[in-house]
Amino acid sequence: MKNSAEAFRQLTENEEFEAVVIGGGINGISVFRELALQGVKVLLVEKDDFCSKASAAPSRMIHGGLRYLENGEFGLVKEALYERNRLLDNAPHFVAPLQTTIPIYSTWSGMFDGLFKFLGLKDKPSQRGSVVIKLGLSLYDWFTKRDQLMPSHKMHSAHSTHQRWPMMAARAKSSATYFDAWISSPERLAMELIQEGVAAGGTALNYCKVSQFQNGQLSIENEKLAESVRLTTGRIVNATGAWVDFTNGLLAAPSQYMQGTKGSHIIVDNPELLAELDDNMLFYENSEGRVCILFPYFDKVLVGSTDIPVSDPDSVRCTDEEIDYILESLRGVLPKLTIHKQQIVYQFCGVRPLPSVNTSTTGQIPRSHSIKKDKVDGVDIYSLIGGKWTTFRAFGEEVADDLLVSLGKPRQCSTKQKAIGGGNGYPVTQEAQRAYIDELAALHPHYTRQQIKIWFQRYGTHCATLLTWLVDFKDVPLAALPSYTKGELSYILEHESVSTTLDVLLRRTSIAIEGQLCQHSFDEVSDVVADYFGWQQSERDSDRAHTKQVLLQFHGVSLDVTQRPQSSQLTPTVTENEQLLDGEEYVFNQ
Repeated sequence: MKNSAEAFRQLTENEEFEAVVIGGGINGISVFRELALQGVKVLLVEKDDFCSKASAAPSRMIHGGLRYLENGEFGLVKEALYERNRLLDNAPHFVAPLQTTIPIYSTWSGMFDGLFKFLGLKDKPSQRGSVVIKLGLSLYDWFTKRDQLMPSHKMHSAHSTHQRWPMMAARAKSSATYFDAWISSPERLAMELIQEGVAAGGTALNYCKVSQFQNGQLSIENEKLAESVRLTTGRIVNATGAWVDFTNGLLAAPSQYMQGTKGSHIIVDNPELLAELDDNMLFYENSEGRVCILFPYFDKVLVGSTDIPVSDPDSVRCTDEEIDYILESLRGVLPKLTIHKQQIVYQFCGVRPLPSVNTSTTGQIPRSHSIKKDKVDGVDIYSLIGGKWTTFRAFGEEVADDLLVSLGKPRQCSTKQKAIGGGNGYPVTQEAQRAYIDELAALHPHYTRQQIKIWFQRYGTHCATLLTWLVDFKDVPLAALPSYTKGELSYILEHESVSTTLDVLLRRTSIAIEGQLCQHSFDEVSDVVADYFGWQQSERDSDRAHTKQVLLQFHGVSLDVTQRPQSSQLTPTVTENEQLLDGEEYVFNQ
């Protein structure tokens, strides 16, 4: 896969593409892959790095959306459960089952909430009792009865609940367990999808933007090269997420399709909490019925998320008030546990690309996806509204099928059962995995079996390609990150369209989100990137300064820069009726 500069320079003036996808988040990437696999000449354009906005900030869950049943989105839940199972099959190197427990505090609460919401008699969330939760989980099981990959749900008494969860609040009267799934590295899965599209003949550009649309032609600009090129197409897919309306304004198709909500998460390094979870997720609600999650993530614990209306998607970050609220909610479910802010090693947030509708709370906004169509200067514009990480394949398939009809082309292949990247030939059983790793270790004796096992966990069967490329590389581990090697980073730089150190730390690896960043590890990775590109000292300094600023401002990671001042505002008070942040209703929803 060529880097962005190489791919951009191979474009020719007035070159014609059958479709141009604007936006390199997961939905745009999915459409790009689907079209390329069908033999469509397609271009993907992303103004920043691939999968760098909302698509890099999910809850790391691949789930059916149990909560969406409350809004009557049965079709979405059924589709999401089907797609969850497809990802378990097609991307087993990244997606795995996740046993989930719901603490229950009452029996009948919430019994009629769904009906009242439908009739417009109630708009605030409230607690769900065991009857409602049992009904929802039964529907969950029923939707997958012909495609059941995981055990059915179970209900547990108060005694067994507290025996399993000794730190859980005493007010829990029972609990329920069911299975969903989690994804270890969504950004890497996105990269594998792009690589499949490029291998099929598509062209993918990051750090390039659409600067103009005039007379049916798009001007694509590469700011780093200070060059631009005009291209022709009859179909534009606007997959810019929370920026859809902004992009349509540029395309002379003004719209008001979107309303974004911000979701924030934190990564906590607390061994006691990690041991309590014991590879399980807690899916819990506060006294007012708002939902939150926490589950193990790379020997840390991920906790989230929030749901706050935002008007400017470029300025969002995880605020001190959100962190206070998340920690307070955690104390509500595990009151015997103490978590200090110093144990937060990483934080992140993104803006959900939700449809513009009139609702009283953000939790009521539909989570299903849709396509809006416009036409400007004879060019069809498809705006993608909504969408979830779990359902990216189905959304991409739907958009691609629509475009294929307009092109008069048949679908050449289906992606329903198509393995993704390192999921190809993936050994499923533990015995088969051990045998696979042993075989690679015998072929590459200059690496330890443990290192090969790490690469298998990180890349699936694609680790064999990495090892083949490294045969003549004089490789050494990084001093501060011994599970990574210089050869591994060099492979990423050579094959994965990297332009900055941030690309490596945040999206091509999990170094930052795993809480592994310190000054030493940062210096090592930064030097490898700078040496690869042959940067002058001024370029090195600029990249390092920008990387540190982003890590501090958006992820709470401080290296050798001044700490961001703590908020002077008081810790917010949570009531059963509402919580406000900066005048906006604050709602917890996964």
